[in-house]
Amino acid sequence: MRFLRMVVLTLAFSRLESQPTRVDKTQIADGIYQFTVPADGYVTQLNSVAIVTDRDVLVFDTDTRPSTARAVLAEIRRITNKPVRYVVNSHWHPDHWSGNEVYAQAFPDLEIITTNATREFMRNNANAWAVRWLKLAAMNQANVDTEQASGKGPDGKPIPPDQLRRDVEAVRLYADYAKEAVQVHRTYPTLTYSDSLTLFHGGREIHLVSVTGDAVGATVLYLPNEKILLTGDVLSYPIPFTRPSPVLHAETLRALSRLDLQVIVPGHGPAFHDKAYLVREAELLEAVAAQVRAALERGVVTIADVQQAVNVDSLRAEFTHGDASLDGDFDARVGLIVRSAYLAMRDGQEFKAIP
Repeated sequence: MRFLRMVVLTLAFSRLESQPTRVDKTQIADGIYQFTVPADGYVTQLNSVAIVTDRDVLVFDTDTRPSTARAVLAEIRRITNKPVRYVVNSHWHPDHWSGNEVYAQAFPDLEIITTNATREFMRNNANAWAVRWLKLAAMNQANVDTEQASGKGPDGKPIPPDQLRRDVEAVRLYADYAKEAVQVHRTYPTLTYSDSLTLFHGGREIHLVSVTGDAVGATVLYLPNEKILLTGDVLSYPIPFTRPSPVLHAETLRALSRLDLQVIVPGHGPAFHDKAYLVREAELLEAVAAQVRAALERGVVTIADVQQAVNVDSLRAEFTHGDASLDGDFDARVGLIVRSAYLAMRDGQEFKAIP
């Protein structure tokens, strides 16, 4: 989706044709369920995971919309009548905690767990989102109105009818999302930790670890007995992305690859039953970081010039698998990873070209 790119590239890809309340359930182990929302207007293939213990339920991530969280909770109640005792938010991006209010309203004894850093980022960012989303919805509507009137895209080329239909549906779904999102009652964590937290609860051993992924102070959840890892967006599917530091992010992925694992559930997309994708993501981040460092050491000045100097086409097929529709997404994501590496390696400073 061309004119939605500014919105969706920060989180996931815009293949937005499904209804937001559709939830796909997958049992990944005894008492552990992955709930996937194909599209909610903001992101796609979004995962929430329920872990049923002997006493209650832990939910990892609570989706983008309260309405989606209610749909997931309804599925959980079909599985068990045990209360949800814990919610864990993997990080502060809105698609991973906007449903907190649903669980807090349904379960008065609920504890919401994050890192200290995540709670701080939530409080610093959440109140700016509503105005931004409404403005983006209006901008997207104006763009698609222009497409419909002219039959052409921003590049001046005719738009195939199927593409125009998808664009119209994507804008409708985003507008519907924005309308709901601005009414979210932000429900913040009640329990935070710094480096790691282990719960021995209800017959489960649950490890929470603070890591750097596509956000600082993200949480991954590891079940050592079941050999299951829940990563949030530390693992990005189908194409990697990072913000704070590709180097630190890759180090996180390498550390996670040393765990004894049988199932890995990313923040978006299908569960993995080996470490291959995790390792590939680390390799891409490392390759980009190495080329950015080399460019900076040569004296390349601007982000745009560094982006031109980086070429990781040898890894493209590992993520796009020949799907032409993902090629543009791959290029855009690599450009953003380069930007993140540049800023991390220059201590947050961007050098501009001097005329």
